[in-house]
Amino acid sequence: MDKDMKTEVLHQLSEGKDNAISGKILAQRLGQKDSRHARLAIIDLIVEDGIPIIGDSGHGYYIATTRAECDKALKVLRDSYGVMLYRHYKYLKRAREKKFSGQLSMM
Repeated sequence: MDKDMKTEVLHQLSEGKDNAISGKILAQRLGQKDSRHARLAIIDLIVEDGIPIIGDSGHGYYIATTRAECDKALKVLRDSYGVMLYRHYKYLKRAREKKFSGQLSMM
C-alpha cells in the first residue's frame, strides 16, 4: 500500500465511535471514487502499524480509544462475520463436491 495513502487515511480518522467517518465520505475526502483504497490502507494501518481502527457498519471508521471498544468490535467480527464466513466455506465446499464429485481434492 502506498505510504502516502496510509498517511492521508490516518489523518482523516478520529478517535472514538462518535467521530466515525463513513467509507463514502472518507473516499470523497481522499479524492477517490470508492472506498477500496481507503479500506486497503486501513488494513495496512491495522496489520503493519498496529493502529486499532474499527469499521462499524452503522457508524463508519474510527480509532478505538479503549480496550472495551476493541473487544466489542472483535466480538461482532467473531460472532457475525465468523459465522458468515463459515457458512460461505461450508456451502462452497458442498457446491464443489456436487460439481466435482468425481475429481480428487486436496482438502
